Amino acid sequence: MFKCQMCGVCCRASHIAVLAHEKLILMRLAKTLGINVKFSYDYTIYDRYSDQQIVLTYYIVLENGSCPFLKGNVCSIHNLYKPLICRSFPYVPKKVEYLYNTDLKIIKHRSIYAISTACTFIRKFKSEIERQIVSENDIKSFLPDEYLAATKMEILRTKYLTALSYLWRANYVSLDFTYKGRTHVIDAYSFIRRYLPYFVIDYRVY
Repeated sequence: MFKCQMCGVCCRASHIAVLAHEKLILMRLAKTLGINVKFSYDYTIYDRYSDQQIVLTYYIVLENGSCPFLKGNVCSIHNLYKPLICRSFPYVPKKVEYLYNTDLKIIKHRSIYAISTACTFIRKFKSEIERQIVSENDIKSFLPDEYLAATKMEILRTKYLTALSYLWRANYVSLDFTYKGRTHVIDAYSFIRRYLPYFVIDYRVY
């Protein structure tokens, strides 16, 4: 079974992708802890009615090559709120594809996961792991907690897209997947709750 080496490599490997509500959580934690954290936009969808880019996912911008929440090799928010992508590492999305049907006004997604060789443990035992893992059940056994975090992440991604699809079909929004111009930006969580106040993601569950 996988054992984290506490080396901090995953916190320095690349920009860290988080869902919209996670960005809000991390901003509050950063303010409380006095940590300077910046985000860049990952996947956005333009709404013609509100003239806003709705941000589904963000990247935590690395500071001097490291996650700003990393202190030494230890995550300073590990016991407060650890992003799903961090909890799922080294089982992470290799590709996330967003699919939409403008006639039916439906947005879906397809995620392809892989075990990252950026992880020190995976690199160290790569040959042995490749021999032992041949199916998804093997991944579940080898990375039980990480697989669960990845599953939660995909459930929430679906929840966001289902809510936006509902707003689209109900004519609250008019989504455009090609517009790339400059406009106002809003996180998807706040945007959806403007119309659906019962849309709540409990961080204690996810």
